[in-house]
Amino acid sequence: MSSKTLIIDLSHHNPEPDWPALRAGGILGVIMKASEGTTFVDATYQPRKQKALAAGLATASYHFFHGNSASEMAHYLSVANPALGERVVLDHEAEATLDQLVEAVKYLRESRPDLQVTIYSGHTIKDQLGSAKNDYLAQNTSLWIAHYTEEAKPSWPKETWPAWSLWQYTDHALVAGCSAPVDGNRWNGTEDNLLRWLGPMQPAPGPEPPAEPLTVFVTIQKPKGVDVKVMVEEPEE
Repeated sequence: MSSKTLIIDLSHHNPEPDWPALRAGGILGVIMKASEGTTFVDATYQPRKQKALAAGLATASYHFFHGNSASEMAHYLSVANPALGERVVLDHEAEATLDQLVEAVKYLRESRPDLQVTIYSGHTIKDQLGSAKNDYLAQNTSLWIAHYTEEAKPSWPKETWPAWSLWQYTDHALVAGCSAPVDGNRWNGTEDNLLRWLGPMQPAPGPEPPAEPLTVFVTIQKPKGVDVKVMVEEPEE
């Protein structure tokens, strides 16, 4: 487990970061709020996503879930418009039941089987699962646990998730590039694996490849007694 804050999460409540400073300070990725419920859109999501990608940061999105499984997930996908293989997160801390959470994950898996799905939660998921195992969540999701503690590691529902992926350990992380404290998250693995876990990064456009030389064969029937001259002109660039 990395003891450093390698990834932060943001919503419209957070001031606009200095994106290059975030990357220069060691942050590798940002998970940003895209939507909530059936209608709310976080207006900062799309512009911030583009700025984060331009700064070389990996990105993912999250949806604050209220329990209206199908309608909320349809709304989330339309707002986030996740790329192939991108990670999507359900923020499960409101009034939604465990069954509603499972139905939401099923909707995502059936609608976009390419996506990686993570559950973000704290005491809510601990209370709902207890020591029981939910096979569907175990097979189809990873865990981002919220647990603010000074201890070396958090507590979490180990029967469903033998290991957590992300641990939100504070809401007062001081990070270069952010003018106010933000949620700090620790990653349970190597930095390379974190980038793979987050999903695809948009590559910076490279230079155009040089044009291949074009060879053209022309056949001309030369009449007897007539001189034929052929001129070739290259088009102006």
